[in-house]
Amino acid sequence: MRILTFILLLWIPFSVSAEDKAEDDMSAVIEMMVVAKATGMCGVFSQMANFQEATKMAGGDEFVVRFIKTEAVRLGHTLESFMAQCPPVIEKYNSTMKLLGYQQ
Repeated sequence: MRILTFILLLWIPFSVSAEDKAEDDMSAVIEMMVVAKATGMCGVFSQMANFQEATKMAGGDEFVVRFIKTEAVRLGHTLESFMAQCPPVIEKYNSTMKLLGYQQ
C-alpha cells in the first residue's frame, strides 16, 4: 500500500508537468496559426487593392476602402491601426517560414 501511495504521489506532479508542457507547445502552434491567418488577411486586402488599381472598376475604390474599414471596426481598430499590423505580421510569418526551412 505504501508503494502504491508513493507511486501515486510521484505520478501526479509528472502528469501536471506534462499538461503544462503540452499547453506551452500548443501556444507556439496557436501563435503560428494566428500569424498565418493574419498574413492571409493582409494578402487578400493587398490583392483587392491591386485588382482595383489594375481594373479601375467604377466604385471599386470606395468599395475596397469601405470593406476594409468595416473589417477594422469589427475587430476593434481604426483603418490606420488595422493596416499598420500587416507589415510586422508578414515579417513574423516570413521569419517563421525561414526558420522552418521554407525560403520566401
